[in-house]
Amino acid sequence: MRKFFAIGMLWLCVQVDAIGFCSGKDVAKFKRSIAVPQEDDYDVQYVKLDLSATNASTAIWGEATTVAKVVAPSMVDYYFELSSGLTIDSAKVNGQLYPVSSVNSAVRRITLNNALSQNSVFSVAVFYHGAPTGGTGFFTNGILNQTDASVPVQVTHTVSAAIHSRDWFPCKQSLTDKIDSADIWISVPAGLKVASNGVLKNVTAVGVNNNRYEWSTRYPVDYYLLSFSIAPYTEYNYFMQFTNGDSMLVQNYIYDVPSVLQQHQDELDSIEHIINYFSSIFGRYPYDKEKIGICMTPLSGGMENQTMVSLGSLDITLIAHELAHQWWGNSVTCQSLKDMWLNEGWATYCEQLFIEKFWGQNAMLAARTPVFNTAMAALGGSVYVDDTTQESRIYSSRLTYNKGAAVAHMLRYMINDDTLFFQLLRDYHQQYKYKTATTDDLKNLAEQVSNIDLDTFFHQWVYKEGYPTYSGKWAQNGNNIVIRLNQATSKPSSVSVFKIPIEIQLKSAQGDTVVRVLNDHNVQYYSFQWSKQMTGMGIDPQNHILNKVLLFTNDPTILNIESISGNKIEVYPNPTTSSWLVKNLPVKSPLTLTDINGRRVWQQFATADSISISSANLTPGTYMLSVFSNGVTHSYHLIRQ
Repeated sequence: MRKFFAIGMLWLCVQVDAIGFCSGKDVAKFKRSIAVPQEDDYDVQYVKLDLSATNASTAIWGEATTVAKVVAPSMVDYYFELSSGLTIDSAKVNGQLYPVSSVNSAVRRITLNNALSQNSVFSVAVFYHGAPTGGTGFFTNGILNQTDASVPVQVTHTVSAAIHSRDWFPCKQSLTDKIDSADIWISVPAGLKVASNGVLKNVTAVGVNNNRYEWSTRYPVDYYLLSFSIAPYTEYNYFMQFTNGDSMLVQNYIYDVPSVLQQHQDELDSIEHIINYFSSIFGRYPYDKEKIGICMTPLSGGMENQTMVSLGSLDITLIAHELAHQWWGNSVTCQSLKDMWLNEGWATYCEQLFIEKFWGQNAMLAARTPVFNTAMAALGGSVYVDDTTQESRIYSSRLTYNKGAAVAHMLRYMINDDTLFFQLLRDYHQQYKYKTATTDDLKNLAEQVSNIDLDTFFHQWVYKEGYPTYSGKWAQNGNNIVIRLNQATSKPSSVSVFKIPIEIQLKSAQGDTVVRVLNDHNVQYYSFQWSKQMTGMGIDPQNHILNKVLLFTNDPTILNIESISGNKIEVYPNPTTSSWLVKNLPVKSPLTLTDINGRRVWQQFATADSISISSANLTPGTYMLSVFSNGVTHSYHLIRQ
C-alpha cells in the first residue's frame, strides 16, 4: 500500500499496507492482529460475501458466510469481528439460528448449544446491514464513499488494512490464517460495475435494474486483501504474455471518461512488462491462473488488494509498488504487524528495482536519495515495529517504508553478488508462497544463500536504531595512502558503531579508484598502495549505505601511524599468490582477515612480531587485514592474485 499525505504545498509520499515476536528483541507495545485469542480456536477455509451496495453511500446489506474448521480441542463459543456501525439481523451456525452478543465495539460472540470437537467443519451465516461512517481514507474506515473531483466520479470502495475488514464484513482478522478461497458477490444498480478479487464468473440480473457481479478467487488470501470497488467504470482489458508463452488477463476498471484512457494507456500497457520483470526476479506471478488488474478510486495512494489493486493515481511507480505487493505482502505476508517492513519496505524498494530495470542506474540512484533522506529525517527509530497498537507507527513512512527500503538495498550491497541476491528473493517467495514469514525467516535464508553471517547486519539495521556519520583524514607519501575513518552514530545508546563494509573513493586527476573495506570501529586506519596522485576522497559514492558524510581533510601527520601502534607494520609481498608476511606486529594483538563482503576468512592473535598468512586456499580477489592495537584498528588492503 502506498499513501500520500498533503502538508501545505508540499506532497510527502508515504507508502502504506497491512500487518513474531523475535526471541531476544525488546518491544514497547505489541498486539496481535486478531481482536481476541479465541478467534484462533478455528481456521477459516472459505468466505462467501453476497452483498448489495451502491456508489452513492457506504450503505451495505446482505449475507456473509464463513466455513471454518475447529483447531482447538473443542469450541463452544464462536468469536468474530464486526464493527458496531453494522447491525446484525440474524445468524445461523450449520443452518440453525443463534443469538449474537457483543463483546465490545468490534467483537461478536455466538454461544453454541453443543461444543464442536476438534477438526469439525462448520458454517456460519451472518445477515447484516448498515451505513457506517465513511471516513476520509486510510485507517479511518474499511468502507469509503468518496468523489474523485477531477472527473467527477462517485465511488464506494474498501480499504481494509490493517484491521478494517471488520468495518464491512464479519471476519477473523488473523495474518497467519489465510482464507483458502472466497466468493465475493456484489449487487449494484444497473450502470455501475464492481471490481474485486479473482475471476469474474458471472454478471447476473437480479431484481429490478440491478446486476450481481460474481467474483471468485481460489488462491489463499489474507482477510485485509478482500475488496470491492463500485463506480461507473469502463474496462480496459488485454491478455499479457508471460515469457514462456502463457497468457493471463490484465483487467482494468477505469473511470468511464475518455480522457482517462487517452492519458494513461501507456501506464496500463506497462503492467504486462512490470509483471514479467518481477516474475523474473521473484518467481512466477503467484496468481497467474486468475488475473492482475487495477481499479481507479479517489484513494490518496494505492492499496494492493489481491489481483485487483486500488489506485488513486495511475503514476507508474505507484503501479509498480502495488504490483510488487502481489509477491511482497500478498503471496508472502508478514507474520506479524511488527514485521510490516517485509511488506512495505520491500514494495518500496521494488520501485527502485523497477526504475533500475526500465530507466537505468542513474535514475535509480536519483530515486534512492529521497528515500534515504526521509529515513534519516530523525535520529532514531527501528524498522522493526516497536508499537503495533498504533497504525501510524505500523505504517510509518520514515521507518517501515523508507528505512525498510534502505535495508533491502543494503542487504543487496552486503551480499555483493546480484546472482545470489536475486536467488535469495526467488527462494524466499518459493519457500513461503501463500504463507507468512518473519524477519528471521528472511535473514536465515539470506545466510544460507550468501554464506555470510548476517546476525549483526539485521540486529543493527532492522531491530536497532540510527545510522552512521563518517568523517576523517587522508594523506599520501609516494605510493602509500593512509586514511583515518571516523564513525559516529545518530543513536549511540542503540548502536555505538555500525559494522558494515564501506566503499572508499580515492580521487585523482588521473582517475578515481573505489576500494571496499570493512568498517567495524569508531576510529579506523586504512593503508593502501596507489600509484596515482591523490587529490581527495569520498565515502559510499554510489549511496549504498544509509549514512551522512562530514568533512575529509588532507593531514600528512597521519602517515606516522606507527606512533599510535608503537610499530611500523609491513605486509609483503602484496599482491601475492601464496602467502603474505606481516612484520613488526604488536605481540598479542588480534589479527583478522576478511573478504570484500566483510566475511572473516582467517583470525589469530600475534604470538610474535611477525606472522605468515597463507593465501593458497583463498579465491583471487581483495582482502582486508585488520590489526587492533592500543584501541585503534589498522586495516591493510591485500590482493590475492
